[in-house]
Amino acid sequence: MNDRTRRTVADLALAALTLVGAGLLLVGAMDLPPPRFEPLGSAALPRILAGLLGLFALIVAARAIILHRSGAASPDAGAGPRPDPMRGALVLGALILYVLALDVGRVPFLAATPVFVAAVGLSIGRRNWANLATFLLLGFVLAFFISLVLERFLFVRIG
Repeated sequence: MNDRTRRTVADLALAALTLVGAGLLLVGAMDLPPPRFEPLGSAALPRILAGLLGLFALIVAARAIILHRSGAASPDAGAGPRPDPMRGALVLGALILYVLALDVGRVPFLAATPVFVAAVGLSIGRRNWANLATFLLLGFVLAFFISLVLERFLFVRIG
C-alpha cells in the first residue's frame, strides 16, 4: 500500500468513526426531555455538536476521495513532523485530566480550558515560551466565547 492510499484509508476511517460518534450523540439526545422553559432545550447542544461533527467528517471524507482520485499528493505530505503515537497519548492524557478537573475537581471552566488548550498545543507542537503564551491566549479566548455562547444563547451555565 503506497503512502497516498494509506493516507486516504486513514482519513476515511477517521471520517467513519466521527460519523458513528455523531450518530451516538443524536441517539443519546433523543432520550433527553423536551424543553420546558428554555427555548432550545437540553438536547440542543448535543444535536448541534453532532451536526458539526457530521459536517466536518463529510468534508474530510470528500477531500480524501478527491485527492486520491486526482492522484495528487496531499498538500501536507512531507511537511511537518513525522507521526508520533506519544503525541496522541499526551493529547488523550490531557483530555482525561481536563474532564476530571472539570467534573471531579470542580475547577472553573474559564480556568481549566486555557490550561487544557496550552497542554494540547504544546504536546503536538513546538515547546517554547512563545507557543505557551499563544496557546494560553487562545485558550482564554475560546473559553470566554464558548462560555458566552452557552450562557447567553443556550442558557447553559458551565463551571
